Amino acid sequence: MKLFAAILMLLLCAPALAVSDEEGAVEATTAITLPVDSVTIYPDGLMAVKRTGSLDVTEGVHKFVINVPEKAEQSSVLLSVSNATQERVVYDANPVYTLNISAPGSQSFDLSYLMYDAAAWKPVYDLHLLSDSVLVKANAVLGNRGGEDLKNVRLKLVAGLPLGTEPYLAKAAPQINQRYAEAAPAAEYMDYAASPAPVTGELETLYIFELEGRKDLVMDKEIGFPLFEEESPLVRVYTWDASSQAEGPTLEEIRANNTLTNPWPTGKALLYRNDEYVSTMEMPYTPAGTNASLVVGPSADLKVESKLSDYNKTENIREIGSGAKNHTIKETTETWTYYLKIKSNLDRAAALEVTDTVPQEAVIISVTPKPAESTATSLKWKLALAPRQKTAINYTYQVITTESLDSVY
Repeated sequence: MKLFAAILMLLLCAPALAVSDEEGAVEATTAITLPVDSVTIYPDGLMAVKRTGSLDVTEGVHKFVINVPEKAEQSSVLLSVSNATQERVVYDANPVYTLNISAPGSQSFDLSYLMYDAAAWKPVYDLHLLSDSVLVKANAVLGNRGGEDLKNVRLKLVAGLPLGTEPYLAKAAPQINQRYAEAAPAAEYMDYAASPAPVTGELETLYIFELEGRKDLVMDKEIGFPLFEEESPLVRVYTWDASSQAEGPTLEEIRANNTLTNPWPTGKALLYRNDEYVSTMEMPYTPAGTNASLVVGPSADLKVESKLSDYNKTENIREIGSGAKNHTIKETTETWTYYLKIKSNLDRAAALEVTDTVPQEAVIISVTPKPAESTATSLKWKLALAPRQKTAINYTYQVITTESLDSVY
């Protein structure tokens, strides 16, 4: 009797099970490979990929296997389909999406994912020196290590401050104009950079360059594309560290103002004068509206020399009181006088920045001309030199030390 009842129950349930299976039926799994629409490349080698496409789909539940490269980070894969809700995702070598399509017809498929160490890009600069400006030509050199050729894609390149480095906070051009304001009348000979576009004062942490048109990137090949080009105002400056280079030479330096709305990313720069190669240098990260300082190299345009012109040492024995007991000390005073000689060999005006160091315990007695900047251990002068001008810097400082002469038992 019990067996008969069990068989009867199964027969009653069978039609219901069949309906349930029919209602929840899933069509055959469809494999989809979407074409790459855009690629964004970051400085650390990260590649963000976006793929788009369309497919005619009937209403109901469907399974799709989405083909992605082996290097794709599975947790970053994101699929969006028009008129569809996601039922579940099975993460395998290629993720399997179960989607419920609410309206039949052509559906838009948008796929994005990240790939680490899949690409690289770097700016390479050609700098052409003109009379009072520099022509800055930047190319982007790209490498594709993502596992497939990329054809007819939009390329975006992310620039930012190099990791682990201090920000390059260059001065704005108007501040350059003021640097030599207190110099001799020869300042009228200076050629200053033009004022830049207004600066917000905010430093870009990331900036995205989007290249014009669509490009092809062959796998494992380096390919260059134009990035930007501008003629930038500049100031030519000579620098001399008298403490380490007593007899020179000075270093020639150019400070170019970035008048674009985008930054100049860090990269190798080739410098040309009259279309002749001069030197290779590093372009620092330069935000919009600030100046890049580029050292051209040693120069014989200025002749410089630092000499110790006088040294004097005196000693004084004296007693000082400390409660009921007097102490005998020896006080030593040392006086140094330095003479920094400067001669311009140029037929044009020149700007010179001179730095020298002093002991931390030094007291400045006299200095001519007055330094533009001074710290506990250094002095800095900013001079505007007329053509063929001769000039000098003189300064004197003292150091006083004391020594106890009391016997120690």
